[in-house]
Amino acid sequence: MSRPVPSLPDQPRAVLPQRQLRAALKADELVLHYQPLVDPKTGRVRGVEALLRWQHLPDVLLMPDDFLPAVTHTPVMHDLTTWVIGEACAQLARWDLATMSVNIAASDVVRPRLVTEIDAALAANGLEPRRLVVELTEHAAVQGMSAAAQVLRDLRTLGVGVALDDFGTGYSSLLYLRDLPVTEVKIDRAFVSGVDKNDDDAAIVHSVVELAHSVGLTVVAEGVERIEQARFLAGVGCDFAQGYLYAVPAAPPDVPTEIDPALIADSATAAKAPRRPRNRGSRLTTTVPTVIARIRDLAAQGASLHTIAAALNKDGLLTDAQTRWSASTVAQVLSRPE
Repeated sequence: MSRPVPSLPDQPRAVLPQRQLRAALKADELVLHYQPLVDPKTGRVRGVEALLRWQHLPDVLLMPDDFLPAVTHTPVMHDLTTWVIGEACAQLARWDLATMSVNIAASDVVRPRLVTEIDAALAANGLEPRRLVVELTEHAAVQGMSAAAQVLRDLRTLGVGVALDDFGTGYSSLLYLRDLPVTEVKIDRAFVSGVDKNDDDAAIVHSVVELAHSVGLTVVAEGVERIEQARFLAGVGCDFAQGYLYAVPAAPPDVPTEIDPALIADSATAAKAPRRPRNRGSRLTTTVPTVIARIRDLAAQGASLHTIAAALNKDGLLTDAQTRWSASTVAQVLSRPE
């Protein structure tokens, strides 16, 4: 069992992690663990996500939240990103997997040299660019939007995939689907956790899957921990799932390449999404074109699902069933073809 992390010396918080991480890089204390991305319908492992860890002491393994926040906007972050990309590509060359996903920080996604570094790592390991997927959060995307978009376009030109992580939280996700060259979205665990118990979460996830598929994007659901969640995701056509149900992040020798058949939500067990939230009794507004037009206009401006619902409710607009708007009913409208 790992013991608690020892207290740090009395030095400036921003300086100490930089010095320690540079030393950790030289001492080979940084490692990557990998978590599979699984097709919930077949159990096929599409690829893995690379996750950074710091073996700070023999029995102390630090998670990214323990050390990355202090260096995210420093040159050390660039060094870490370069190392992660090189290590991930080297490991992918040893595996017969379709893809490897790596996380890119906000300060790196606006750095033009990132494209050159990724191209070099792919070439050094004899990998086709399409086997690498870079992941960025909505927060990273909103930092220097124009610069980020250009770097991502250059990566797409190279052939590398781009995933928008934590989709649906914090920012104007719908706007980014329009303005960023993403190839896949990862639905945040905050929504996935309730799909088998909460009708609103189920409706939102179902609508996001339909919306993403309508514009040709792959969908990955994060934080899958129960077979009931996997069955729901299979039922609504989610492409891939990731979470402790299948495997915890692990070092390469312990990463599974096959999934226990008991965890596969095939067509016989897949749970279909409810046609409408049972606890609200509402249905989509389909007979009021002005309301639909307003919803789509707000979405085009970058408003989130919750913001759109709040705006409609503030103006006293109701659904056809005379109920207040929610994020799920807004999502259902947006998922329909125009």
